[in-house]
Amino acid sequence: MPQSSCLCGKNRIEFNAEPVLKFMCHCTDERKLTGAAFALNILYPSNTLQVISGKLQTFTKVADSGNEITSYSCASCGGLLYRTSTGYPGTMVIKAGLIDGSDESEAFKPEVELFTNSRLTWLRPVEGAKQEPRDFGSSEL
Repeated sequence: MPQSSCLCGKNRIEFNAEPVLKFMCHCTDERKLTGAAFALNILYPSNTLQVISGKLQTFTKVADSGNEITSYSCASCGGLLYRTSTGYPGTMVIKAGLIDGSDESEAFKPEVELFTNSRLTWLRPVEGAKQEPRDFGSSEL
């Protein structure tokens, strides 16, 4: 079963599902959340999520879309294990870089890029990925 863990290793989750969607997000919230130019995200069904160890803290923010996005993080190191959104019920977003033992280079190549209207000018679109200037609706998944 795939697992993710935080930087200090106190918190671990596992999930047993195929990805719904692999996407790159260029929104400014993701930049602030990760400290990176973009986030590489994997959308999974949340019904197989299990917290194996630790206790996660939560933070909820209302996004520009009006959806509530809740982040589940380690209280010690701040590592973000996953996120949920009222706009995408029954799913969770896992940051590709937190998946243990994974090779993000090809396995997690994004199918879609979101918020391309705020993509940094020196980044090029991912070849073959659908380009969305904003978010997409859950009906499109």
